[in-house]
Amino acid sequence: MNIRFVYVLLFASSWLFASESGGTDFVPRTVNFLIFVAILYYLAAEPVKNFFKNRSASIAALLEEVQTKLKKAKEEKELAQAKLAEAEQLAKEILETTKKEIEIMTKELKQHAEQEIAVLERSFEENLELERRKRVRQIVQEVLEELFEDKQMALDKEKFINLIVKKVA
Repeated sequence: MNIRFVYVLLFASSWLFASESGGTDFVPRTVNFLIFVAILYYLAAEPVKNFFKNRSASIAALLEEVQTKLKKAKEEKELAQAKLAEAEQLAKEILETTKKEIEIMTKELKQHAEQEIAVLERSFEENLELERRKRVRQIVQEVLEELFEDKQMALDKEKFINLIVKKVA
């Protein structure tokens, strides 16, 4: 039906304005322009509408895809933040455990060092006592050798013991 209407308009306009009178041609030009716009609308309206519908649909699809990606990114961000918080908590626990282990190891090392020092001190005291005894024996031996070498000197037991006690003391 639309095509018949267009044909009627075309033929009617040409018949109405076919006479040449000496006036202005404003009205015929306006009618021709309106007919042109009607034909243009008839031929181009559906493809233009379809183009804009398709364009709107593609933009909506892109927008929905972007929103989906944004939502996914937010979820991944929340997951990453949760993992970060968990890692921070784990790091704190590891740090606390390490501090406790350091304290324990320090105490153990201190106790071990104190035990070694005690052993070394005992060993030093024993060595010192041993060296003192050796020195006493050596001095006694030297005194006795002097006495036995010197035959001119005759000592009785009392003088001999007193001499040894003086040298040893």
